[in-house]
Amino acid sequence: MAIDTGLAITCADLQATGGIKRILIRAWSDTDIVDYSTTDHTITSILSDTATEADWGVYEFKNETPALTVTGTKEMGSTSFECGLSFFLPKLEYNKFSLIESITNSCLMVIAIDTNDTAFVLGVSEKYENAADATRNQTYAQLAGVEAASGAAYSDESGVTISLTARQFEMPREFVTGVIAVAADGLTATTT
Repeated sequence: MAIDTGLAITCADLQATGGIKRILIRAWSDTDIVDYSTTDHTITSILSDTATEADWGVYEFKNETPALTVTGTKEMGSTSFECGLSFFLPKLEYNKFSLIESITNSCLMVIAIDTNDTAFVLGVSEKYENAADATRNQTYAQLAGVEAASGAAYSDESGVTISLTARQFEMPREFVTGVIAVAADGLTATTT
């Protein structure tokens, strides 16, 4: 592939804002179907169990606490990208601990939707994929760290900071074309 054009910056790019507004998380299933675009670096759909909607959990968080970082390194001719996503769940309580415990040893895929409505998919990579079984491609996201604190003073924050990481062999792809439908309760979603 020759580099024959540059990248333009538009007014919309200059007006873009930072931050993540919605986080969707689900565990990989051996029946998942991920459709990668053949023309650009996007994902056109994420389905489960022979072309049915994939179910996701929607994680709510304290505003302006989530952050997505992508760090690329090249070693011995192979480039890998370490994708990190962290967010803060306010207030310590059993429900949060139980949910965190349920994803502790899971192979996850994550969609982080930024404030510009761009949906980045983490833990999904076409490069070096295992065509026979997508769940065995070893590019899934996983729980990297949990930090819970009650604080000492009344004005201190009480809650849990969740850190997820995904080691991929390509930059995160944008979820386009497919639909992300968030349920009325705001706690679950589906993708098509």
